[in-house]
Amino acid sequence: MLSKYKPWINPHLVEKVILQNTDSAIKMLTQIRYRSDDYQYIQNSIIPTMHFQRSLPRLPVPELKSTCQRYLKAQLPLLSENDYLRTKDVVENFVQNDGPLLQEMLKKKNNLNKDTSYITKDWFNMYLSERTPLPINYNPLLVFKQLDNAYNNQLLRSTNLLISSLRFYKSLNANILEPEIFHISPKKSDTIQFRKLMKYLPESISWYGAYMYNAYPLDMSQYTSLFNNTRIPMTNQDVLHNNTSGKHIVVMRRGHFYKFDVLDDQGNILEPQLLLSKIQYILNDDIAPSNHPIGILTTTERNNWADLRNHLIKLGNEESLRIIDDSLIMIALDDEKPGSDPISCVKQFLHSDGINRWFDKSFTLIVCADGTSGLNFEHSWGDGVAVLRYFQDISKDTTDFPRCHPENLNQVLVSPDTLGVKKLGK
Repeated sequence: MLSKYKPWINPHLVEKVILQNTDSAIKMLTQIRYRSDDYQYIQNSIIPTMHFQRSLPRLPVPELKSTCQRYLKAQLPLLSENDYLRTKDVVENFVQNDGPLLQEMLKKKNNLNKDTSYITKDWFNMYLSERTPLPINYNPLLVFKQLDNAYNNQLLRSTNLLISSLRFYKSLNANILEPEIFHISPKKSDTIQFRKLMKYLPESISWYGAYMYNAYPLDMSQYTSLFNNTRIPMTNQDVLHNNTSGKHIVVMRRGHFYKFDVLDDQGNILEPQLLLSKIQYILNDDIAPSNHPIGILTTTERNNWADLRNHLIKLGNEESLRIIDDSLIMIALDDEKPGSDPISCVKQFLHSDGINRWFDKSFTLIVCADGTSGLNFEHSWGDGVAVLRYFQDISKDTTDFPRCHPENLNQVLVSPDTLGVKKLGK
């Protein structure tokens, strides 16, 4: 029974403590249960997470004529017949004159950046230099399917979503999260045999090995920006900040910010009841809405927000801002009850009133008073593939393997003074 647990656990000591039937036995069994891989990791992939990265083919530069044809096809439903014909003439002139020179310049640029894509720098510049406010214009939303049982409770839902998120985070960091693979013939490639073979292929050719099975591994580089990541406003162009040493999260409620650790000194996820107690403490803090909800500043024009952030730092808020920036994730606990109404859900998760949000964070889990849950994510650090994979994995994990249960709601683990929940701000 004990063989699957970590080697630092002494089975003989555990047996002795259990036979003594003491409080130490309960504590030891708790440590065994919650420090096991079964609790700490959401997956234990046969193929390492980043196994295919080294051999991924580079994104090719499209041929000029193909690019122009796709452009015209995209314009066809948008333009009148006369406008389309004029546009077609302009494009054909471009293909004959300026186009080839620019195409060669693009190919030379691509050849000088063999470690990345020709479009990477332009992608980041496009998003980070844009001064338009983030909500509605750029930040997308996702909403979880509402549970129809006792687990659809704000406290249970937020705790279970947090635990599943941490399990995903630890699996990603340990390189045991299943790589993202597009299977054309799942019966042939989505198998244990395929995974075992891929594991032993050298990383330099692993992608091509999968290709022989009509399976296509996708780029996983953006996944490392899911956690501990935020966008910081700067004049004219923002920057992305990532601090992987952060082991805390930040919870927002009524415009107030709370910080607490979710990992212990060894990097283990804290016990479910302890995490639930921390969130319960915040929900029980019957505090009035903040008179100065600085989260709403993340909804404004970016240069304006950069100036306001610098002003906040001058007023002595640098540490609080750093805690927000370095946090693993953010959770927003809302008082609203949007239910299953699609319009109410879109309003709540896309923008709300901005008071209980921090739109700069890589993503924010949002849990409403009626258990309706979803997330809002900042777009510059990556595309929807990484977020959707995270979303799907934790949705399944919280539904199939919830770590906190309705009976936990009435259990008191520790006194509020020892929870380690800190309210931010002056």
